Amino acid sequence: MATSSNLVGKLEGKVTLNSNPEEFFRIVGGRADQLADLINHKIPSEEHHEVDRKTEGCIKNWSYIIDGKVEVFKARLKDDEETKTVTLEALDGDCMKHYKNYVITYIVSGEDGSNVVKYSVDYEKLSENEPTPTHYLEWLGHMLKDLDASLVKP
Repeated sequence: MATSSNLVGKLEGKVTLNSNPEEFFRIVGGRADQLADLINHKIPSEEHHEVDRKTEGCIKNWSYIIDGKVEVFKARLKDDEETKTVTLEALDGDCMKHYKNYVITYIVSGEDGSNVVKYSVDYEKLSENEPTPTHYLEWLGHMLKDLDASLVKP
């Protein structure tokens, strides 16, 4: 029988930002529905369903391209202006075929004189046979780098 410690995990990464960190936070924090416009080779569409941001966050749907195929992700998005933290709690989508719980967190900050976005995936597998979501973490890193590059284009 699987123990919860075998099923629960956290993966982390970090990207150095060349773009304005305030603008970067505004976009990943869902204040602007621009991801599909800025990086449509990674995220061809996004849909925003407003609810009370202070108590519940907002619900967003994305389609994204990973490993050459289109997948979908529906999440409750919460952001904290003070700590520059964005949390995406999965509600539905392709990742939920493998994980009981799946939460993405972004933290935009200054570190050692440069701006960075730290990102993580907290997950709980449905069973021991499910994969660790390293390919999702790698995709997030590439997506964040592409977004950063799109924000510094002349």
